[in-house]
Amino acid sequence: MKTVEEIINVLGGLDHLKSHPIKLTVEGFMPLCIEHIGTGPRGLPLISVAMYFEQNGDMMRDPDLVMEWDMPAGKWLPVSFRNDAVGVWHEGVEWNGTKLIEHAALVADLNEFAASWSNDLRCQGFLNEAKRSAGK
Repeated sequence: MKTVEEIINVLGGLDHLKSHPIKLTVEGFMPLCIEHIGTGPRGLPLISVAMYFEQNGDMMRDPDLVMEWDMPAGKWLPVSFRNDAVGVWHEGVEWNGTKLIEHAALVADLNEFAASWSNDLRCQGFLNEAKRSAGK
């Protein structure tokens, strides 16, 4: 999620994100929303990266990828994926009592999706919109 990381940093970094969710609009695409939503199962900052559309008055995630951000290691670690448009919800990492369970195949798939989506977001102009919003 290199593009998302760059967007967060251009718009003030993680500390700013904690109290100021990001919403970017690029013509022709659903708005991109990036939010700090707490602490993840591994104890790292938990970030939601989502696009939404409205259906019958309800906000629908299309998709919502929740990841932990291991800033010192420069890694994004998938936690869950949801797409309301097709009724999909996957949890890649969860607590079972006192034990952290990682569903390795799903996490690998989510990492692949995250890399592809990050590239798409850059190509669609969301990083450029963040820079424009920041006056850079």
